[in-house]
Amino acid sequence: MTNKGVLTFLITVLFAFTGCLDNFKDADTNVFWGDDCLDESSDCPENPAPEFILVDQNNTVVNLSQFEGKIIVLTFVYTNCPDVCPAVTYQMKKLAEELGDAYEESVVFLSVTVDPERDTPENLATFASNYNAYWQFLTINSTFPENHMEAMWSDYKVQVIKEPDDCSGYGHYMEGYDGCHCNPGYMQDSNATFNGMDVCISDPDYELTNLTFEDGSVEFQIISALDLWTASNGFISDENVMLGIESLISQTFGSKWNLNDIEGNVHSSKDYYNQNLTLIEFFHTNCPHCQNQIPVLKEFYSNYSSEVNLLSIGGYNLGNKDNLTTLQDFALEHNTTWPYLYDDEYSLIQVFGHTSYPSWTLLAGDMENGNAQIVAKASGTQTYEELVEMVTNYTEPMNISVPMNHILDNLTHWQKGHISNETMIEYISTFLNYDSLEEVDDAEVYGVSHSSRLYIIDQEGNFRVLWRGYEWTYASLYHDVMLLL
Repeated sequence: MTNKGVLTFLITVLFAFTGCLDNFKDADTNVFWGDDCLDESSDCPENPAPEFILVDQNNTVVNLSQFEGKIIVLTFVYTNCPDVCPAVTYQMKKLAEELGDAYEESVVFLSVTVDPERDTPENLATFASNYNAYWQFLTINSTFPENHMEAMWSDYKVQVIKEPDDCSGYGHYMEGYDGCHCNPGYMQDSNATFNGMDVCISDPDYELTNLTFEDGSVEFQIISALDLWTASNGFISDENVMLGIESLISQTFGSKWNLNDIEGNVHSSKDYYNQNLTLIEFFHTNCPHCQNQIPVLKEFYSNYSSEVNLLSIGGYNLGNKDNLTTLQDFALEHNTTWPYLYDDEYSLIQVFGHTSYPSWTLLAGDMENGNAQIVAKASGTQTYEELVEMVTNYTEPMNISVPMNHILDNLTHWQKGHISNETMIEYISTFLNYDSLEEVDDAEVYGVSHSSRLYIIDQEGNFRVLWRGYEWTYASLYHDVMLLL
């Protein structure tokens, strides 16, 4: 997984998730789920949507009028974004996939940069390619200078603030510390300042002792996450980076849990992870695909229950959250005999990295220590043959490195609140011999704060829906777009 892939994953696990788009119970399907721009209380700009002239990643001139008769989904991002922009791009791509070819000529996606200094057409082209995003990413060039971009932001009510990093980008200020607190490998230069700020310079006495890990290994991914956290200069909090690292680890090692079944009995992951294989189905009672899966699961359980622990875990959101009663009714209706567990915190499906129903995780591995490893994953409806293939031809568990064992041992204490986020990050850094001495170009040493807005513009060129912040998913946008279509 690349650094950008790790970042996308880290933020996406914090994003709301959805699946089974055809069946949102208790959700009003006749009104927009975002803010209706025709409502007097809306914070949308006045209609029609203001014209603009920018260029895309291919240096092609783009203006709003050329999309007349089409729905436009328009949002604001930047390629050096340390937090949510990759996840926003991922959700947009999921929307494009859900709409499919049938609506390719009817719906247009536009992503406008809030960082034109770094987001040249060439850099935007690379960004789009990295995320397999085929739509237009907009910026400026020498023909269309800065004032074009600033006017566009103003017209669309987007505030943009450029924030230089403290301590020349290699440290920060902290209470009770005189001057800069420099990153590992850097030291204060008491004889130099830049624009009135202290400067951190390379420490010539600092020795590099990094271990090396195979690209794609969980250790490599954790180091990539630490790199991104360091580069964010505090934008990503200690808590969020630890939640991200926990989720990364949970993609390799089975997350530990204690859940009640529908009869009130307590089940623990360690009871299952220490015997046989464990196949977990994440489902929702209102998902048609999950309902249709029952006959196959019955046949599979009848033939493989002695070799595989089958568990169905519910309690998730599909317009409404499943509860203990809906799970009990579901199991009774379908006359199932394997355990149905209730995830009352509604989080385990995300911890395992799934975003739709049904989803599947197969665990095996070091059952002696309870460190079960994820050896297969799948999403969507599975045939009997596909389930058999999953439990007979899975990826063999890997050998766990000594540093990873140390991290796993301490992660349990962190999860119980015995170790703080800051201390756990220090432990992980020590176990992996992590340092953050990557060179950063001067042009990259600043952050960008901006309003988080996504607009849906209708076929007549009018603002119709506004989504603020990041409380949306591709399913939310899909609903609103389909109303306009």
